[in-house]
Formats: sequence, C-alpha cells, structure tokens
Amino acid sequence: MNKFLKKYSWVAALWAVIVVVSVLLLPNIGNLEAEKGQTKIPDNMQSQVANNIEKHWGHNISNTNQVVLIYNNGDKKITKSQQEKINDKVKELNDDKDHYNIKGITSVVDTPSAKGQLISKDKTTELVQLNVSKDESVETVNKKLQEGGKVSGMKSYVTGAEILNDDMRLSMVDGLKKTEIIAVIFILIVLILVFKSPVVPLISLLTVGVSFIVSLSVVMNLVKFLDFPLSNFTQVFMVVVLFGIGTDYNILLYNQFKENLANGMDKVSATISARKVAGKTIRYSGISVLIGFAALGLAKFSIYRSGFAVGVGVIVLLLVLLSLNPFFMVLLGKKMYWPAKNLKEQQQSSALWGILSSKSVQYAAPAVIFVLVVTLPFIALGHGNLNYDQTVELKDSIPSKAGLNVVEEHFSKGTAEPSTIYIKSDHDLANESNLNEIDRITNQLRKRDDVKTVASVTQPNGVPINKLYVNDQLETLTGKMSQANDGIDQIKAGTSNSSFNGDQLKAIGESAQSIGQRLQAIQASSGNSAVSGQEVIAAMQQKATAMGSPLDQTQMQIIAGALQQSTAEIQNKQAALGSELTGIASDTQNIGNNTQAMATQLQGVQSKVNEANQGLDQISTGMVSANDYLQNLQGSNAAKALYIPTNVLESETFQKAVTSYLSENKKTTKITVVLNENPSSSKAIKSVNEIQNQVKQNLAGTNMKDATVAVGGQSATIADTNEIAASDFNRTAIIMTIGILIALMFVTKSILQPVYIIATLLISYAAALSLTHLFSSAFLGQDMLTWTTPFFAFIMIIALGVDYSIFLMQKYQDILPSAAPDVRIVHASKFIGVVVLSAALILGGTFAALIPSGVLTLIQVAIAVIIGLVILVIILPILMAAGIKLTYPEASKAKHEK
Repeated sequence: MNKFLKKYSWVAALWAVIVVVSVLLLPNIGNLEAEKGQTKIPDNMQSQVANNIEKHWGHNISNTNQVVLIYNNGDKKITKSQQEKINDKVKELNDDKDHYNIKGITSVVDTPSAKGQLISKDKTTELVQLNVSKDESVETVNKKLQEGGKVSGMKSYVTGAEILNDDMRLSMVDGLKKTEIIAVIFILIVLILVFKSPVVPLISLLTVGVSFIVSLSVVMNLVKFLDFPLSNFTQVFMVVVLFGIGTDYNILLYNQFKENLANGMDKVSATISARKVAGKTIRYSGISVLIGFAALGLAKFSIYRSGFAVGVGVIVLLLVLLSLNPFFMVLLGKKMYWPAKNLKEQQQSSALWGILSSKSVQYAAPAVIFVLVVTLPFIALGHGNLNYDQTVELKDSIPSKAGLNVVEEHFSKGTAEPSTIYIKSDHDLANESNLNEIDRITNQLRKRDDVKTVASVTQPNGVPINKLYVNDQLETLTGKMSQANDGIDQIKAGTSNSSFNGDQLKAIGESAQSIGQRLQAIQASSGNSAVSGQEVIAAMQQKATAMGSPLDQTQMQIIAGALQQSTAEIQNKQAALGSELTGIASDTQNIGNNTQAMATQLQGVQSKVNEANQGLDQISTGMVSANDYLQNLQGSNAAKALYIPTNVLESETFQKAVTSYLSENKKTTKITVVLNENPSSSKAIKSVNEIQNQVKQNLAGTNMKDATVAVGGQSATIADTNEIAASDFNRTAIIMTIGILIALMFVTKSILQPVYIIATLLISYAAALSLTHLFSSAFLGQDMLTWTTPFFAFIMIIALGVDYSIFLMQKYQDILPSAAPDVRIVHASKFIGVVVLSAALILGGTFAALIPSGVLTLIQVAIAVIIGLVILVIILPILMAAGIKLTYPEASKAKHEK
C-alpha cells in the first residue's frame, strides 16, 4: 500500500467513526422541531408582548394553548339527542381534565349565554373552546383529543393555531421522507447517464451522505445545547442543498480525475492533480455558498437565521468531499468509471454553451439587449401579494385543516383564531370607573366594519347586558314615578268622594318636597358624578309603600345607581336644561310645602277639599314634568353609559366574567375580537394594527392612559411576521449579495466580472419569481406566493447559482492563457458547459423532489429554483461572454491581429 493510499485510508476510517458517533449522538429531531422549530418573533413586537402578558395571566390558564373542538352534523341541524351527547362529552372532558391537561373549558354547558358564539346560525355546528397546558406536546394533545373528543353520529375535529402549526411540521417530515427517496433515485439515474457507470454515482452518494449525516448531527446538537436557530425548513433544505451542490462538486472533481487518467496520469498523480485543480474551484464555490448562508446568521428573524444551518452543512461537505473522495479515487482509479475502458472517448463539450458564447462575443451589445428584452417584461410583472396564511401549506384532508374549513364555512372566518387585545395597567381594574372605560372601548370596537363579535369583562357573551346600563335603570325609575303619579290620581279621586286621608296627603307632600330638594341639589352639583340618590329614593320608597308597592333592595340600588350615573352623564346637557330643571325643582318643593300645609288644614277642615285637589293637581304636574325629564334623559346618549351597582359587581355571576377577562391580580384585562376576514389575510393584518392604535387612542385621557396595549393571536403574529420578515429580507439580501460580490472579486481577480455575475443571478431570480407566480396561479390554483417563497428562492438561486459562475470563470482563467479573452471565454464555456448543465440538472432535479411533499412553500421554492436555473444556464454564457468582450475589446482585437 503506497503512502498516499495509507494516509487516506486513515482518513476514511476517521470519517467512519465520526458517522457512527454522529448517529449515536443525534438528538430526537421531531422533538427539537416541535420545541424550538417554531417561528420566533422579537420580544418587542406586539404579538410577543401579548404572549408575555398571557403567560402571567394566572387563574390556572397561564402557559396554555387554545384548542377548539368542532362538532358538525353536515348540513342538518344538531338534534336534541346529539346536543345531549355533546353536553355529556363536555362533562366527561371536564371530569377528566388531568388526563387531557385541560385548564379551562368554554361551552354551552357551562356558559349557556354564549350560545350565539358557540353554535352556528344554521345550528349545524358547535364549538367547545379549551385551554390546554403547554406542558405536554401539541402532537400528544392533538391525538388525545381526536380520540377522546369524538361524539358518535357526528363529525368531530380538533383545531387551533398550535395544532395547525404542529400538523405543518408533521407534513414537512412526511414530505422530507419523500424528497430524500426521490432525490437519491434521481441523482443515481442522472449520474449513471453522465458517467455511464454505476460506480461513480454510488461513491458520490456515499460521500454526500456522510457529509449530510455528520452536519445534521452537528446542527441538531447545536440546537439542543446552544439554542442554534432552527425551523421546520432546516432539515429539508439541508437535504436538497447538500445533495444538490455536493453532487455538483463531485461531478467537477470526478470529471477532472477522469481527464487526468485519460491523459495518462497514474491514479495517485491523477488524484493529487484533480484535488488541486478541481479542488480549488470547489473551495472557491463552497466558500461563496458558505458566505451566502452565513449571512443568514446576521438576520433577526428566526426562520431566516435557521438557514445558517445549511452553512454549517457546507463546511462539513467541503471537508468530506476533499478528504474522503481521494481515498476512493486512489483506491479504484479507472475502475471508478467501469465498464468504460477508453476514457478519452467520454470527454465531451457543450455545443449549446459554445454557440451561445461565440454568438455573444460576435454580437456583444445586441446579446445583452436581447437578454434584457426577454427577461425584463417578466421581471416587471413582479410576484404580486404574498400569502401569510400558513394553513395553505396543509392539505384539506388533514383533520385540523378540515376542521378549520368547517368553522370558516359555518361561522365567521375568524372564529377559530380570534384576536385578543390585552390592556395591562398598574392598578386594579375591577371597579365601576375602569369597567366603564373597558365597556366603552368594547362598544367602539363592535362598530368597526371588519369586526364580527367582541367580548369583554362587561360583555362576556359578546353582547351588552342591558341591566348594567343607565338607560335601562332609568326605565325602572320612571316606571316607579309613574306608579307614584297613579297613586296621586287615586287620592284625588278619593278626595272628590270626601273619603280623604290627611296623613296620606301629608306623606305625599313630604315626598314631593324631598324630590324638589334633590332636583335642586342635582342642579347645583352639575358635573359631579358621585351624587347620592338616597334622599330621592327615600321619598320614592315612602310613596311606593303608601301605594302598596314598596321597592325591593335591588330596585333601590338600581334606581340610586341610575340617578348617580345619570347626573354624571348629563353635565353637557345641563346648561340647556338647567332653567327647566330649576323650575321643576322649585315648583315641586313649593308643591311639597303647600301640600303639607294643606294636609294640616284639611285634617280638620273638610271644606277645603277643593283646595287640596288643586294642590294635588300641582303635585301631579310636577311629578309628570320630572318624569318627562328623566324619560328624555333615558333616551339620550348620556344614559347609554355603564353603571354596575356594588352588589352586582360582587355577585357570583359577574365574578365569572371577571375571572375570564381580568387577570388574577385584576390589573390586566383582555378583549376578544373575532374578525370578519380570514385571520391570515392582508386585510386582517391591517385590521389588528388599526385596532391596537384605536385602543391606545381611546385610553388617552383616562386613568389607563399609561397602560400597555398589545394584540395577540394569529392575525397579530402574522402582522409582526410581515413587518420583521420584509425588513429582514431586504437587510439580509443586501449583506449576502455584498459578501458574495467581495468573494467573487478575490476568485476572479476582477472588479467588473463579479458585477456581471451578480447581475446575471439577480435577473435570473427576479424573472424566475415572476414566472413562478404565473405558474402557481395557472397550475396550482394559488394566486399568491407564500411569504417565505421569495426569501428561500433568493437564497437558493443566488447562493447556488454563483457556483456555476465560478466554475466558468475558473476555467476561463486556466484555459489557453495566451489566447485572447474572447477566445478563452468561448473555449471555457464549451468545456465547462457540460459540467454546469449536468450540475444544474442534478440540482434542479433535487429541488424537483420537493414537489411531491405537498407543502406549498416547498413546491413554489422548487419551481422557482428550477426556473431560475434554466434561465441562468441560458443567460450565463451569453452575458459573461458579452461582458468579457465589452470589457476587453482592445485586448481581444490585438490578440487576433497578432
């Protein structure tokens, strides 16, 4: 065994050990993806502020996920027996909370008043809302509830934001399995066709497979122990990139090795030369790709930063290919290309690239114009609006997606994923003043055209409770005053028959006098909302008792509260009504004085009954005037304010709403909003931002003006994702492009050539993205690209496409050094074209393996990369040859003349 083979035998043995250790130390990828692979948004964004508030909510529902059970009876209404079964199921789940990790249930069983929110208008579908602890994995919770939540004779589903996200993760896992199998089969077939040998494909897959296993283990251990960025896309992109470019690099290396053997070199010399010549190109290409993916580590957005894992894979790939491949090359020599015997006969050149480059050299400027004329119209079309709805990634057959579709069909589109507004103050909110402000905001939100329903602590069932409002309470008060006036009429009738009760009239006089005094006090204390209504109530109670219809305690509290609230609300109207109120008060008090005087006199003097009747007429007139005023007040906007009596505030019924909508320390409240639009739509994104601003403005000038306002839920999360993704994409793309541009300057030893390369790559990307949008609309039934498609397509086309540019320019530097630049670029294009076309076919085929995954983002990214590669391999020889000609016209002319 020669020294070279012995040396690399040890290297091969070392890689074998590393692979075994990597497999043994590989963490559970599924658990890691479920725990750390979800999209992470910076903590200062509103959705994350809301999440943090929710974590400290208390009431035993902190750190929970919202899950929805859906029961559907097709197009038929839920029958009475089916409703009983659903009720029994809810009770069963409630009794077995610990098994399901349920911390809270909202259903028609425990909240009958919420029927309007939980049962669809067509009565075919019913929802049960659960708060489930995050201590157990979402996948486990989903499986338990799918089985345990079933009701015989009905369709049942389990859905929710976290359930949908986890199903997307599982879909990615299933898609990855298909991708790996298809990619391996495709690569084997293409390599066999390229090298006409079964040996080379197996060695190539072995070396790339080693690099993938080792890099995957490294990345996942970094995730486990150092919180390295991870997403659902990490593993799948590691597969396609490493197998794609790894095979490309191997083609370059094996072609050089074959050429060396064909030129008469022994296998050791051929290996050393191939590692030196092709190895240099591979290192340059790999470093450029590494720079592209390493730039992602500077991103702020977790899903973008997770792409840095591919950079780690590229480092391992370069180490494996340049150290493990030499072992097989020196071991097998020409046997690598079995059954071929004459390796010279297998050497080929690319006719396509030869024609494109030679014509571009001949007509440089027209060639550039031709490329721009063909591509710019597509670029101008753009990619349209992006789809932030992650549920489009899921097939309709997946239960959580099917359940979501049922909810959207029978309820508002936003019912399954409502938005939650959190208002965090520094003081207790469980008082009449703050509750009034919360109710005011609730009512204002309900008026929005984009809002379906709103629920809060004062409106827990999504509709106002009439008895908590001043106008309803005034209706009770005016009704009692009408009863009192009826009593006066009875007394008048009695005096006409000389059956007169002086004591009764005296009591009426005292009542009227007290009312007059109270009305004067109200007039004098305009603007004071803390006026007591006890005096008026005492008077009314006396009269009501005299009439045989005494007020009970609750009625007294409601009437007192109504008077107290109404005086606070009418201060703006007081100026206009002041004179009238003063007159009424004065008349009423005079009537009271006169009535008392008459009562004393009439007790002994029957002849003055007629005077008493006149007094009673004055009393009646005063009572009617006062009642008319209160009725007018009842119909005004001022009487629409909330007033919660103390006994109601402390009641068991209202405390249920407090527990649901106020935090355990009562310093934070939440308002649940169901939007009319799909929570993932661009309209919903706009709505939640507007809602947050509106609530902040509504709190200005109140004692909650300094409160923290944040909106949580799917729409808010997407709104934040949209904002951070857009800014981070632009920032990351610039860093990546500049990094690759600088690397290319070192590789090409030129300033202009890297500019030509970057321009070529950007044209390919922009045109490919527009064409992908058109293709998706025409053939996939999706009018929008997913929001991650442009980013991943950019990364793949730029970072991977630069490889082929380096392949070409390295060959340009090495070939015919004494020839003119235009001659050299044509020869380089002919020679390297075969390698580039084969490599592009491999890479495109690897990405094509993503299409059967069923995940829309992977499908669209695959289509974009394939289209981008097709465009690139056509325009690259054109623009680079034209660029060389336009850059060195005199040098080319001088060489030709010489």
